Amino acid sequence: MRRDDASERQVQAADPAASTWLSANAGSGKTKVLTDRVARLLLGGTEPQHILCLTYTKAA
Repeated sequence: MRRDDASERQVQAADPAASTWLSANAGSGKTKVLTDRVARLLLGGTEPQHILCLTYTKAA
């Protein structure tokens, strides 16, 4: 992830070395954090079948 595309907090949240729970308003970058985190896991050698991503919305 390029630093100019994400805030420092988004970069920290996308770090796969730590567990993360993310809650924020619409348009704040939650999906970007999730996709960046998954990309970092895959680039780090994690097999796709070992990745679980969960999302939830009250609006659905």
